[in-house]
Amino acid sequence: ISGIFKAPFAGLLFTLEVLMLDLTMAHLVPLIVSCVTAAILTYAINGFDSMFTFRLSEQFEIAYVWPVILLGICCGLISLYFTKVMNSIETLFRKSHNLYLKWLAGGIVLSLLVFLFPPLYGEGYNTIHTLLNGNPSDLLNNSPFYGTPYLLVFIGCIITFKVVATTVTTGAGGCGGLFAPSLFLGCLMGFLFATLWNRGGF
Repeated sequence: ISGIFKAPFAGLLFTLEVLMLDLTMAHLVPLIVSCVTAAILTYAINGFDSMFTFRLSEQFEIAYVWPVILLGICCGLISLYFTKVMNSIETLFRKSHNLYLKWLAGGIVLSLLVFLFPPLYGEGYNTIHTLLNGNPSDLLNNSPFYGTPYLLVFIGCIITFKVVATTVTTGAGGCGGLFAPSLFLGCLMGFLFATLWNRGGF
């Protein structure tokens, strides 16, 4: 996290939270050194540009507190759904001890999902860039839904099936994590919520 996002403090907190380490010098000092080193190396190799950039079009107002609270509740429900579905699919894959069957099932499911919803391919950073740059209709490119007015339905389907794509990848023996999918889902959920809220005239 420190290296990829150039965020040493976030990497430190994430490690402490996930690994449940004690706040002792024996844990903190090596973590701080590794996080700072990773960030410095990334700055030296890739420069000082941040991974995600955006322009703030209007200032935050106190009236936005309620929609932000509602967005937090929606994201909490999405995370609950993500956890439940992920555990169910992982349990299903554990029942099979045939590696070839796992690979075949994973390949078929992922191929179908990526064909229908191309933004599911990869870690999702390009999708985040697309939404931050204000080009949401570009998400429909290379999909069977290109040229249709169902962008929000398309995004809702991506949110629904992202957990399936992520868990099938790891369950079939592929490499993957949960941090990038969490960013991906948070970005899509925030865009969907904001669009529906604004269209509702609130």
